[in-house]
Amino acid sequence: MSELRQDRTTGRWVIIAPQRGRRPHAGVAPRRRAPPRPRFDPDCPFCPGHEAELPGIVAETPAPGEPGWQIRVVPNKFPALQGNPPPATMPGARAGYGFHEVVIESPRHDADLATMGADALRVVVTGYRDRLRTLFDRPGIETAVLFRNQGPTAGASLVHPHAQIIALGMQPPRLAEIGAWGRRHHEMHGRCATCDELKLELEEGTRVVEGNVHFLSLVPFAAEHPFEVWIVPQRHQASFTALADDESDAFGELLGRVLQRIKSVLDDPPYNFVVESAAKADFGAPHFHWRLRVVPDIATWGGFELGTGLPINPSSPEDDARALRGARVRP
Repeated sequence: MSELRQDRTTGRWVIIAPQRGRRPHAGVAPRRRAPPRPRFDPDCPFCPGHEAELPGIVAETPAPGEPGWQIRVVPNKFPALQGNPPPATMPGARAGYGFHEVVIESPRHDADLATMGADALRVVVTGYRDRLRTLFDRPGIETAVLFRNQGPTAGASLVHPHAQIIALGMQPPRLAEIGAWGRRHHEMHGRCATCDELKLELEEGTRVVEGNVHFLSLVPFAAEHPFEVWIVPQRHQASFTALADDESDAFGELLGRVLQRIKSVLDDPPYNFVVESAAKADFGAPHFHWRLRVVPDIATWGGFELGTGLPINPSSPEDDARALRGARVRP
C-alpha cells in the first residue's frame, strides 16, 4: 500500500512504498563487509605519531596518558571552502568563504561511536559543540553544519573515526526550507512544528525507537530513506550549540545506542549523519528545532527521485521503528 506523506516539520513530501522493497535487488546498494581495523594503522594520517602529515591542529582535548589527546580538530586537507578565497569572477557566483574542518574522534584507528564508552562519547559530543561555537564566532559565518560519513559508499575517504564541519556565510537551501516552514507554522499556531510533532509521536508511539529525559529517537512519519532515524531534543532548542553539559551526556548516550541498533539490524551498514541546526540569525528562535538525522546507506535514488526531488522510500517507517526497538543493545 503506497502513501504520500508530508513531513510536518519541513513540508517536504515523500512516497512511502514498502512493496517496492520486494523488487529484485530492491535498489539496495551492494557492499562488502570491511575487514577488522587495527588499533593503529601506520599508513593513517589521523593516527598518533603522524602529525607531520596533517595540515595543522586547531584544537585538541588533552588526555593524561599517551598519546596525550582524546579528540583533535584539524583543517580538511581538501577543503570545500577557504578562509581566504579568491574573489568570484562570474555573475551568479560569490567567493567560497568558509571553513572546513575534521573532528578526529579518537586516537584509536578501530574506535566506533556505536561501541564507545559513555566517557568517550561525552568528550566527542562536547568537542562537536565547542568547535561549532568557535566557528560561529568567526566573522561572516552564518551556518555551521556538522556531519559524519561512515564507510566508503557513504563518502568517507579515511576509515579512522571522524566527523566534519563546514562553516559558511550563507544558509543552505534545506536549512532555509526548514526554517521557513517552521516560521509559518509558528505564525499560524503560536507553537514550534517539531515540538508539535514530538507530542504526536509520543502519543502514537509506533515510530518511537527510544528516549531519555532529554532526547527522543524516532523513525520520522515521512522518512525519506529506509531506517532513517532522528534524534531530537525534547525541550525546544534551536541550535546544537545550546547543549548543556548534562544534555551532551544524554545525547551521546542515545546516539551510541541508536548506532548500535542500526548496526545490529542492518549488519553494520555505511551511514551518514547530519545535524540540522539553526543558522546564527535563528539562535534562540521559537520556530526552529534542531535534530540529528542518521541515514543508513542501504538504498540508492533512481531517475524519478533525481528528477522530482520526491523520494520513494521502499520501507515502512512503522516497521523500521519496530525492528530497531527490538535490536539488542548493551545496557
